[in-house]
Amino acid sequence: MLFKKSITAAIFIGLLPFYSLHAQANGIEYARAAQEAQDFGNRELAIKYYTNALDEGDLSAKHQAYVYNNMGILYQELGNTEDAESHFKNSVQLLPTYSDAYFNLSSLHSSQQRYEDALGLLNAALIELPEDAELILQRGIIYRELNEIEAALQDVSQAVLINPSLGAKLINQDNVYIDNYIETATIDNFISILSEEPASLDGYLHRAKSYLSAGFFDQALIDAEYVIELEPKSFKAYEAKAIILYSQGAYDKSIRAFDNALHFAPNNSEIFYNRGKLYKSLGDNNNALFDFQMAFSINRSEKKYRKELRELGLIK
Repeated sequence: MLFKKSITAAIFIGLLPFYSLHAQANGIEYARAAQEAQDFGNRELAIKYYTNALDEGDLSAKHQAYVYNNMGILYQELGNTEDAESHFKNSVQLLPTYSDAYFNLSSLHSSQQRYEDALGLLNAALIELPEDAELILQRGIIYRELNEIEAALQDVSQAVLINPSLGAKLINQDNVYIDNYIETATIDNFISILSEEPASLDGYLHRAKSYLSAGFFDQALIDAEYVIELEPKSFKAYEAKAIILYSQGAYDKSIRAFDNALHFAPNNSEIFYNRGKLYKSLGDNNNALFDFQMAFSINRSEKKYRKELRELGLIK
């Protein structure tokens, strides 16, 4: 999954109501009105006013770049990718240090699986903006899509080092295991991943979780399966494998891995809870309820088990 960010650029400050434009409006006034129309979701009117702003001929190159970027966003939202691309290109040509336009154009290329075009653009952008963490992360995630793992790890780790908050962007935020089993990726995750081979099986499991938090699911699975190969009764490895498989969308395989984990740790409340989260995410409330009941019966002091049972209507 490619990193996405909000791409609505509110760059014309002091908005004028778009219904109050006077006959002699200048470029900035048209642009402000367009921004307000855009904020209200009136894309066609926003494009009209942005076009008027450009036609006035009095905008600076910088403000023209902002206008072209915003128009590109609008065209992309309307499904007109050809005009979106041309407007993003105009934006970066007018303002070669405009990070948002580079990001938006590379995101458009990536959504079309034009990864080489996206990489070429980001390489050019990072010559102008070598410390831009979001562009570095975007390039790293494209490398990850292309399975160029070493390059991907270098970029995403550098991005998180520059801006630690970006670690939260590496995993699908809808994943049911976020903040429970999967943590926000930190530079410590990348230290674990990029250092020497782990010295113990617990080290491999730690690295598997680090890969998981950084969104490198294939590499995480390799480490979890390596531990299972050497220690076939490792319930921790099976649980890790189950959550990695869930994150890959392999739900049936994930359930089987949870079953194996419970075979070796039948009184582990967290494994029941985590399998219950999977069932609940799939809409299988009967199996989810069973698992949450089992977790609660093993550990009645854990509030999150009670919360799940309450949400499913079993207790008040």
